[in-house]
Amino acid sequence: MPQNPEIMLQLESFIFNPFSENTYVVYDENSKECVIIDPGCGNSAEENQLFGFIDSHRLKPLLIINTHGHLDHILGNGTVKQRYGIPVAAHPDVAADFDRSKQQSVFFGMPFRSECGLPDRNLKDGEIIKIGESTLEVICTPGHAEGSISLYAEMEGWVFTGDALFSRSIGRTDFPGGSYATLRESIKTRLFRLPDDTTVFSGHGESTTIFDEKRYNMFL
Repeated sequence: MPQNPEIMLQLESFIFNPFSENTYVVYDENSKECVIIDPGCGNSAEENQLFGFIDSHRLKPLLIINTHGHLDHILGNGTVKQRYGIPVAAHPDVAADFDRSKQQSVFFGMPFRSECGLPDRNLKDGEIIKIGESTLEVICTPGHAEGSISLYAEMEGWVFTGDALFSRSIGRTDFPGGSYATLRESIKTRLFRLPDDTTVFSGHGESTTIFDEKRYNMFL
């Protein structure tokens, strides 16, 4: 992904596992600090792709952040945690989905590291995560899943929405803990209050903007 030297934070995205999940590495070019958002790497080739980028850029991982607890977004938690010795952070309400994901991994024939367990650090609404001189703000956006969060980089004009908001679409609400009314409320009252030119980086598919989703998203 092209990098903008005027923006403190940089990012690299990867598409992992059979669900075509977007994993993001968000990093500060000066300090080399980084966080890994939703590591969905499900096999050694995908793990090597992620590790190769982090290591070749001499990044210093601080944290794994899960936007929610569905299997395709947490598959790589265990291996990333083990390699870099960093904690997993998520909203405490993801616990039920983490437990279900262990069973789902068997059903789909996908590896799940049991030693990952539940998140090591609980994130709350409004919490600020520092990466170098920049920050990510935790915004609770439930509806697709219990404990769903988005991450807002105000200085850069980015928001990472997990599976809450997609380009011209929204997350499914027919899984346990899902609610269309709750998701719609989250998007309308939390995400749509961000500046129109904010770039939306979703858990699947291409990026979009808050303006485009306000105008063109037929689900809202």
